[in-house]
Amino acid sequence: MSSDRKWTIAIRPAAGEKLRKITKIIGLNGDGFSVLTPYHQARSGFLFKPRIDLRKLLASGLQWAPFEESVGFTADSRAKLTYHVDGFAQFSSEDPGKIISGRDPKTGEPKGLGLFTHPLSTPIVSGASVGVTVWGIEEFDVAGEGERTITFEPNDVYYRNSTPKDANTWHLSVHAFAIGAVPPLQFDGEQAVMQYQPHPIAGGVPGSVLRLKVIRLQAERVYLGLYVERFIGAWPVKSGWTLNGPGNYGKDRPGHTLTAIYPRDLIPVAGRDSLDRMTSNPTDAGQVAMQDAESASPPQKTGTVAERRVPVKQSKRKARTKRQGKTAEPSNGKKQA
Repeated sequence: MSSDRKWTIAIRPAAGEKLRKITKIIGLNGDGFSVLTPYHQARSGFLFKPRIDLRKLLASGLQWAPFEESVGFTADSRAKLTYHVDGFAQFSSEDPGKIISGRDPKTGEPKGLGLFTHPLSTPIVSGASVGVTVWGIEEFDVAGEGERTITFEPNDVYYRNSTPKDANTWHLSVHAFAIGAVPPLQFDGEQAVMQYQPHPIAGGVPGSVLRLKVIRLQAERVYLGLYVERFIGAWPVKSGWTLNGPGNYGKDRPGHTLTAIYPRDLIPVAGRDSLDRMTSNPTDAGQVAMQDAESASPPQKTGTVAERRVPVKQSKRKARTKRQGKTAEPSNGKKQA
């Protein structure tokens, strides 16, 4: 397999159309990997941690917790998601230093918006570790002639409650396999591929098998499996994207997951603090007192700048998807255990 450390993921929306660059995956020389979306013009976003309680959600038939239960911040720089080998996952800025991030050298707790999840030695097995959702794909950058990409052609894509004629949203799932694990691979030309059976909680049904395109983070000794599916989304803006990370919840405990939405027209942000380092808010998000914390979860490392919830009215414009016939907030669509 390739010894590359950087991969650009691209999608061809339909036969004969231009190839659109969606996201980039970068290995961190043994410390994990980052996922970026540098191919869209949106710069102002909303970064938040939705609260997930599987027992309540599954009992009620809903997929996501109410938005007002989320911990969230604005950002005027484009964020990237990093998943470290020790299980620390966080948002930071695509251009270094613009968004509050990192860990406190004394406590080890996140300075910005982050959490502690499964380490890459025992990653999430019930769903994807990272997800990227895009719509209005015609506004994403076109891949250059001869540019190296991991390409998803129209016949590589799966459909959820939709068809090629009516689907308007693309979702890239990134599955991380444990450090040292060696999945059985085949090769389609130079591209490694494998068969994968999705977990029922992540939308798998008996007999369903997906074909993943596989890359290897050589320094981390980790394989990542990728696939794209499409569905119908009702979005209040013409084009945008979400970046979704792993969570720290399980079937027996509530917790959070990481989500970024660009542009933030989707979200009511009045009263929310900023994660930007150069903020006009005198109470910089990174300095909010931890004693103001408010959490309904049992004590655990949730790792946020300000572990408090700011009441926000439910948006009347929230995005809805007809994924598996259910209404859902924009997310990676993958439950985790």
